[in-house]
Amino acid sequence: GWRRSWSDRANQGPTLVENVTYRWRGHSKSDANRYRTREEIEAWKRKCPIKRFRARLIEEGVLTEEEADRLEQEARQAIDAAVAFAEASPEPSLDTLEEGVYA
Repeated sequence: GWRRSWSDRANQGPTLVENVTYRWRGHSKSDANRYRTREEIEAWKRKCPIKRFRARLIEEGVLTEEEADRLEQEARQAIDAAVAFAEASPEPSLDTLEEGVYA
């Protein structure tokens, strides 16, 4: 079944996992998100692909609850470190505003 095919692919290099998701918040801080109902947003939160994938991996025995918790903690630590680095970095010069923009 599903677990077997997952295990078979484990040693064959990178794997792409596609998840259909939904943006729960507005486009920006100025977006009041008035064009969607609370019920719509809550319905999509219940279908969160990350939570569903985690549950499936645990259900299929690919991960234990403890392993999933550890991976989530490691990801949160990496995110926190990246945010701290960005916040401690100097503001870029306006002279570089368009560097790497080709459109």
